[in-house]
Amino acid sequence: MQKGPEADDETGRLVESEAVSWWSWRPGARPVRAFLFGGLLSLLALFLLTNAVATLIAGALDSASAPLRVQGIVGGHSKDTLGSPQLTIHLTRPGFPESITLVVAHATSTALANGTPVVIDYAPHQRTPYALESNGQRYLLPGTSVSGNLFETLALSLFGLLLLPYPLLTSIWGWRDLRTRQNCQRTGYIVALRAARQSTTRTPGLVPRTTHTWHGIAIQTENASPGLAEPEILTFGVREDIYRVFKRGDHVQVTYSPHLRHLYTVTKI
Repeated sequence: MQKGPEADDETGRLVESEAVSWWSWRPGARPVRAFLFGGLLSLLALFLLTNAVATLIAGALDSASAPLRVQGIVGGHSKDTLGSPQLTIHLTRPGFPESITLVVAHATSTALANGTPVVIDYAPHQRTPYALESNGQRYLLPGTSVSGNLFETLALSLFGLLLLPYPLLTSIWGWRDLRTRQNCQRTGYIVALRAARQSTTRTPGLVPRTTHTWHGIAIQTENASPGLAEPEILTFGVREDIYRVFKRGDHVQVTYSPHLRHLYTVTKI
């Protein structure tokens, strides 16, 4: 069947394929999968942020509090995997482990022989050791402080802040699509198709090189959405068998979820 003049005029007004932007905030995932996966990542980010805030508060309280002093006896000398000296100390206070192993400076390891009585200074809220005392001499433990490791705490906070927004937004989109149960239907013309090959780098002796091709279609809608002055271009990821059925200029109808833009059906008109 031949196209009429109106169809030719409509097809002639299609945008150029090069003008289509394939990047989108909308992940195109199924609502259930997006809600669950985004929710799990959001919970992980909230856990990291809560842990970082609690550590900062505990560090501030420990800086203004007297140390928790626990008596012990040096029971042995050793070295960790990096070659740093360690002391094994047997504790005598109930509620604490019978022995602990602490990384110390070389001077501390030399000064404290086996059998030497020591007092371990603990941060009272974080319950982390940061210094040793013996015969009126105080030995700070390397890499520790009464307020905790501020750099690690800030890095944990930053990671949580970077991880939270998009998974949370994806989870909200998934929940709204599941709750409304009202899918969008639009008609328009296919203005571009794309097959992008994605390969993984092979690691010798471990994982073979794999190749995956992502297929997508871009549709220029016939009518503008509410709040938009002009028709928009919608992009969707599709299976290969669907990708091979269509060509540029086809008049189609699509059904998709309103927030995640997950494509349910695409049919020719």
